Amino acid sequence: GLSTVAASSAQADQAARVAEALASPSRAISHVMRDDTLHPAEVIAFMQLPESGGRVLDLYAADGYYSYLLASAVGSKGVVYAQNPEATANIEDIRQMTSLADALDARIASAELDNIIHLRSDFFTLAIEPDSLDTILLGQILHDFANNNEQAAIALLSSLRRLVKPGGSLVVIDHAGDEGQDNTRLHRMTLADAQSIAIAAGFTLVAESSLLANPRDRRRRPVFDPMLARSTDRFLLRFTR
Repeated sequence: GLSTVAASSAQADQAARVAEALASPSRAISHVMRDDTLHPAEVIAFMQLPESGGRVLDLYAADGYYSYLLASAVGSKGVVYAQNPEATANIEDIRQMTSLADALDARIASAELDNIIHLRSDFFTLAIEPDSLDTILLGQILHDFANNNEQAAIALLSSLRRLVKPGGSLVVIDHAGDEGQDNTRLHRMTLADAQSIAIAAGFTLVAESSLLANPRDRRRRPVFDPMLARSTDRFLLRFTR
């Protein structure tokens, strides 16, 4: 019917906005070079955002690879909350986080992305209304919590779940690891652990994609190993509240 035609037309409009953003000269060249392994247009389609006006949280957005593109996906009436943690006591962490967060601020300003709100705050004290988000993206961050303390990871996702609208979603991308390996050192996690943590936090698994799978990955190597060239085997999951 007409509503189906309108919906598919709106989805095409969203895809066109994302394609335009991908080709924009205001994108960082370091981001463009990652597109071949990150498949951003397909990942954003997998997220199933509202066609326009969506409200999305990009947790630990770093220098905004996804935030920049999500700003186009949600459109001018939408909002992307790009979160970066406050500086910790670790000097190396401070230096890296601050430079990435500063780069995101510069990118927001130069590309005039006025629908991105950059939150520099703790993961548990986000200035976001409860029940207001359509989607939360955890791009390669869940393993850091899970490997440190599984209960803390469940607590984090439970806290985030309160910010999501009923029926809204949590999208998890992470570096796949094998059971029995030192995944803390490798910066990886098992697919099963990611699923069980999200389910323990009250989410329901609704979709899984092999879009970011890479069978050539050597899962016993750390993700930062130059031999892997940042092209790891990643799982992609969508959960719903």
